[in-house]
Amino acid sequence: MSYNLNNEDGAVNVSQQVIEVIAGAAVKETAGIAFTQDDSKLQEKHMVKLVKVENTDGEITVNLSVYVKYGESIVKAASKVQERIVQDMENMLSFQPKAVNVRVVGLLTA
Repeated sequence: MSYNLNNEDGAVNVSQQVIEVIAGAAVKETAGIAFTQDDSKLQEKHMVKLVKVENTDGEITVNLSVYVKYGESIVKAASKVQERIVQDMENMLSFQPKAVNVRVVGLLTA
């Protein structure tokens, strides 16, 4: 699936995988958050499977499941990754997702 992003110069077509990679990279670059217990070996093709992008009436929602480092504030860590994803999408695609839903599925204990 792809998304049309219209601007004053015309339309830009962006594939769903590009949005998934942007969100996945934001997770990997946010301290205290990870997709798995050991993200060091996580490749892009596996990372995008952990990010789900939905398009409802032209608005994009990003859903992802993550682990948070033990001892971190779960709410603050989830908020940091949400803000990072929104910021990266604004910078790279010039639009904001309707929502970024973060599901915390476990704690990083090592």
